[in-house]
Amino acid sequence: MGHVCVIGGTRFFGKTLVRRLLGEGHKVTVLTRGRSGDDFGHTVSRLSADANDVVALSEAVAGHEFDAVVHQMCYSPVAALAAAKAFQGRTRRLVMTSTIEVYTTVPGVRSFAAATELDPADHGYDVSLPWLDPDFAGAHYGEGKRQAESALTDAADFPVAFARAGHVLAEGEFTGRLAFHVDRVLAGSRIATHRAPGRSSFVHSEEIAGFLAWLSESSVTGPVNAASPDGLSARDLCAVIEDVTGRAAVIEEVDDPLGDADLSPFSYPTDFGMVVEHEFSPVRAWLPEVVRREVGAR
Repeated sequence: MGHVCVIGGTRFFGKTLVRRLLGEGHKVTVLTRGRSGDDFGHTVSRLSADANDVVALSEAVAGHEFDAVVHQMCYSPVAALAAAKAFQGRTRRLVMTSTIEVYTTVPGVRSFAAATELDPADHGYDVSLPWLDPDFAGAHYGEGKRQAESALTDAADFPVAFARAGHVLAEGEFTGRLAFHVDRVLAGSRIATHRAPGRSSFVHSEEIAGFLAWLSESSVTGPVNAASPDGLSARDLCAVIEDVTGRAAVIEEVDDPLGDADLSPFSYPTDFGMVVEHEFSPVRAWLPEVVRREVGAR
């Protein structure tokens, strides 16, 4: 068993990942800014640093060596370059938690890119952009992840893998995307989608945590997709909510829904399948229970 550093392991599936690694017998060091507590007690070691600050990060990991780093907080090339510098000579490999949203709205290619069009070595990055501005970073989430992949590919002197995760769902999901749909179905409120909306990719939090743990020990490098094999459209998702709640969803297909406050965040085609030997459960096998828990939390 090895020593794994998890950067940002105190929220949602980051906590699940830490528990998974501990259960597999790994020594785990959790590195965060120190603003959020955890319930790991004495089972983990802790380091504190801002992952965007190369000096602070380098000082925090000085004197430590890791078999793998799983970076949950790499949202921009700034964080990527900081990690490449700080962990130089200190880790055998790094796994960056990326996102399926790297495939959407990429300048220079069609609106929704194919995997062959998103080689991190070719995309490029720009650290002069205001990545540390939360509003800018939030509005450019997919682009930030694309550039982070590119920066690590360019600068890291250790093997790097990018787990392009589908939309992660489970109890405790904090983005509000599932709640958006549940709340509107329960209230009978309108949900807008594109006409003939595409299917989105999803993955359960337990399964993405298991995948990241597996990837930390594997020899796989470069981008890999991490999602259940069966994507769902916004209408498909609402059908599951209808079955659980007994309420009817009010769905309106719109020619140009961008900017519509009722637009489903899952009204985009990101159903890209797995490309490595790792099995994920079908969405329909676990989503009804996730929805039941979401409804029950009200």
